[in-house]
Amino acid sequence: NFPGPFTAGVNQVIPYEFFAGDGMLTRLILKASDKAPWSDNGSAKNPALPPVEKLGKGLYFYEVDLAGTQGKSDKELLDLLKQNGTQSYKATIKVYGAKDGKADLSNLVATKDLDVNLNGLTTPAEVQKGVADNTKDTVDVPATYLDKANFPGPFTAGVNQVIPYEFFAGDGMLTRLILKASDKAPWSDNGSAKNPALPPVEKLGKGLYFYEVGLAGTQGKSDKELLDLLKQNGTQSYKATIKVYGAKDGKADLSNLVATKELTVNLNGYKSLNDMKSKMPAASQDKMMPNKEQDKTMNASQPMVTSSKMPDEGKMASTNKVSSPMMAAQMKDQKDMLPYTGEAQTSMATLGFFGLALAGLLGGLGLKAKKEEND
Repeated sequence: NFPGPFTAGVNQVIPYEFFAGDGMLTRLILKASDKAPWSDNGSAKNPALPPVEKLGKGLYFYEVDLAGTQGKSDKELLDLLKQNGTQSYKATIKVYGAKDGKADLSNLVATKDLDVNLNGLTTPAEVQKGVADNTKDTVDVPATYLDKANFPGPFTAGVNQVIPYEFFAGDGMLTRLILKASDKAPWSDNGSAKNPALPPVEKLGKGLYFYEVGLAGTQGKSDKELLDLLKQNGTQSYKATIKVYGAKDGKADLSNLVATKELTVNLNGYKSLNDMKSKMPAASQDKMMPNKEQDKTMNASQPMVTSSKMPDEGKMASTNKVSSPMMAAQMKDQKDMLPYTGEAQTSMATLGFFGLALAGLLGGLGLKAKKEEND
């Protein structure tokens, strides 16, 4: 807001010791700001960051010129930056010496060019529309994605943990697959190819929103612990909830839930060989019955033919003694020539039945002819 410190030192000269006050745009230029606290409009009054160690007061002055905004400062500059929204600016840091307690613009001590990427405000309504329109109702995760995911790695980032919303769809992340745009976007396991992240909302400003995807049944687990659990569970369907929060002082404001959506995440895992065998149909197992079992089936059927009562049992036995070894030899020869399948064994059994029946019939006819001859 204005009055406020955000634009202090931009397109205007002020003492160098104020370079990185809390809530100032120029604070973000210092590398030290990455690990330093921030509060909007300096409301928390966090300590300023020194641009130089043990910097004496009143010795130097500075300004940061923002290309394309010259001549504007304070409220006028802030209004212009908000109006421009997301935009990249060329900027120049200029540090001057002092003379009589004031900036000596003729004494340029140091200068540096840099890029300032300002992210415009993405409204809550835009975030809500993005969550509703840009995300899937059901997500199917290929088994290879889960199997090849490692930790440390991005696969579980944003699942059961709150991170910046702009990281929603990084390469190799499970949450990337939630976006409809992921269907036509490249993927690499563990983000090894460093494919570009997909924006969940067009021109999303950085640090404005945070998110998490809660996975039912896995609460309290994240990172490696979560990845291990997902791999252990294998193929499973999870109810999931996307939650997008607003930001306050550069951090997630969990009391400000901006958007939410429920969906289903189907994770596919690899099946073990034993699991596949246990689900094999019984018919398939029957066809794999060993030779001995089927031989028993064939032998059990033979008494149905050989037990028939016939006249002149002595001669019948003699005939059977001749035919049985011949048939056995013939069956053995044919059996050796056939490949082993259930159908081949059945054919052999059938051949045995007909062979024995034929031998019995011939024997019976012989006895009848001899009897008529004697009469």
